[in-house]
Amino acid sequence: YGVRAHVVPVPETVSDVDRLDRVAMFAGRLLTTFFASDMVMGVAWGTTVSAVSRHLAPKRTHNSHVVQLNGAANTRTTGVSYATDIVRTVADAYGALPQGFPVPAFFDYPETRQMLWRERSIKRVLDLQDRMDLAVFSIGVHGGAVPSHVYSAGYLEKSDLEELDRDGVVGDIATVFLRSDGSYDRIALNERASGPRLDRLKAVPRRVCIVAGEYKLTALRAALAGKIVTDLVIDDLSAATLLQT
Repeated sequence: YGVRAHVVPVPETVSDVDRLDRVAMFAGRLLTTFFASDMVMGVAWGTTVSAVSRHLAPKRTHNSHVVQLNGAANTRTTGVSYATDIVRTVADAYGALPQGFPVPAFFDYPETRQMLWRERSIKRVLDLQDRMDLAVFSIGVHGGAVPSHVYSAGYLEKSDLEELDRDGVVGDIATVFLRSDGSYDRIALNERASGPRLDRLKAVPRRVCIVAGEYKLTALRAALAGKIVTDLVIDDLSAATLLQT
């Protein structure tokens, strides 16, 4: 697939939660080798990245930033504490400056996003995202043993899920959806998503995707087909299944 693969050995007998924890532990140590002074790291909140944030190996850096990639608010919650806690935990591990992104995960109208993106306070965050040296994310999918936060915490209505099915969507990266062939154009919900367009994301020099569990493999293949990933952290059982299918 043309990526750097970091394969984590996991016993077959462990639960899906334990498998995620072992992959997150490995990823937390790996990220410390990737991040240094004068760098900007973009972080997409979610179940997997939250687990990774608890396993980071502390390292002192200078003039570094950790920026949130996608908004976290929905009609039920602001999402600020959840997303901000992840960003702050990552930043604290490296002595970096944290930068939240106080916008909805999904806007009701594309026009609202377009207008808000013109505001100087929001444009400052977007400019910081454009300076990223490193992006850290997992892949969200509907269903699975360890539910992806965007699908389990009230961010998507039933009508949204039906629309995604019609568009052939298999998963998302930072609330931006993609199809099995890696394409992401002409997906209506992406026009309302707060995460960076995937062509913008692909401009980041190092893009670390962290995956634990076979239930994410269809979406992972899509991300690999779309050339969105440069470094993949994955458990060995899922890696073997990925190569066999």
